[in-house]
Amino acid sequence: MQYTKPDHKIGKQPKLAKSAIIRWLCIILAWLCIALGTLGIVIPGLPTIDFYILAGFFAAKGSQRLHYWIYHNRFIGPLLQQWHEHRSIPRKVKYISLISMSFAAALMIWKVPHPWFVWITIGCMVLVQVWLWTRSEETLIGLNQ
Repeated sequence: MQYTKPDHKIGKQPKLAKSAIIRWLCIILAWLCIALGTLGIVIPGLPTIDFYILAGFFAAKGSQRLHYWIYHNRFIGPLLQQWHEHRSIPRKVKYISLISMSFAAALMIWKVPHPWFVWITIGCMVLVQVWLWTRSEETLIGLNQ
């Protein structure tokens, strides 16, 4: 049964994967990304918006209903709509990410006894930050607060 509720905010209905197995896999991955993104709110260094963007992508391939729910969720939705429509991330989100990852990097340097692991992880954080800060900052109403 297809979910056909019109989606005016994102312009068109998502194009689901043809295979039922792929759709179920995408639904599972979407929920996993939502869980990881939500954990990223409280765990320093774990990205939040990146996982939410992935959740939106997987939901679009797996379930129209889940896709609609994610894009209209009052917490996740505005950020994903801004990303979908403008490919931009608010500066506030960028600052929060930078502070969180910097705190996590400092904590790892102080506590983790394996320097190779620490530097590889910090290198990944730097790459994420470079990607994040090279995105546009065009804001929608309600996100620039």
